[in-house]
Amino acid sequence: MTWNEIVNRLTNLPVYFLTSLGIMVFIMIISIWFGARISKLDVEAKPNKLWTVVIQFVAFFNTFTKSYFGKHWRKLTPLVFAMTLYVALANMSGMFFNLTAPTRFTSITFSLSILSFLIIQTAGFMSQSWRHLTGVFQPLWPLFPLNIIGDFTPIFSMALRLFGNIVSGSIILFLVYELGGWVSVVITPALHVVFDIGFGFIQTLVLILLTVIFASNKMDEADL
Repeated sequence: MTWNEIVNRLTNLPVYFLTSLGIMVFIMIISIWFGARISKLDVEAKPNKLWTVVIQFVAFFNTFTKSYFGKHWRKLTPLVFAMTLYVALANMSGMFFNLTAPTRFTSITFSLSILSFLIIQTAGFMSQSWRHLTGVFQPLWPLFPLNIIGDFTPIFSMALRLFGNIVSGSIILFLVYELGGWVSVVITPALHVVFDIGFGFIQTLVLILLTVIFASNKMDEADL
């Protein structure tokens, strides 16, 4: 493959894919910046409002995951936290600069549900090691097929739930813009708040809660 072909393919990537990459780069930059600044804060000094909000939010998230992951929370929380930030920003990105929300496309939502599945299975391996694999034969080995289906079903349900809710809001907004005329200028800001922010937040909460709860169910009770 020549350099020109590589450049041509990169320049013809779907807009939603580029938006997704931009969100991930933004999260990385902000995380590095916040981490570097917070590490330099004076322990005895009172932080300003921005740092107070950031520290309290991170502390709240750590407490939340610790209640589900037990002693393994330090290793699993960064994955869940990064996923939370990405899904929230992806759901709400349609409000800004005429961007296309990545979660309107099943390729993105299925990728997120696969990541959720990997987090769930990782939690099981961290807690039970290879004993985690024997769980598909519990409580009776003939239930093996149903247990396998039960492990993979969340991938489809999470992906389709997220996709359906985000794309339905986008369709409604599109219809309002196309058919509403001058009235759309008045009512669409409120609709953006409802669908992009409200539904976006709710769907982020649902996806993360399901991931954390399913992961907790894969862990040994002694670790929780």
